[in-house]
Amino acid sequence: VLVMVELKSYVRDIPDFPKPGILFRDITPLLASPTAFQAAIDRFASHYSQEKIDVIVAAEARGFIFAAPLA
Repeated sequence: VLVMVELKSYVRDIPDFPKPGILFRDITPLLASPTAFQAAIDRFASHYSQEKIDVIVAAEARGFIFAAPLA
């Protein structure tokens, strides 16, 4: 069951981090909320539910956080 959660409200924009001109997207609030995190995983899974997927590749430091529950 998909819970309708406005995920964008759980992502903070941090301008000029780590240096000027870069907009860092902080997902810490999303990870801190079990409801929001579950909604994000559910949306990923729903989006690809009709695909035949054998492997999930999780690139970079934050990718593995989402890949494990999706697998």
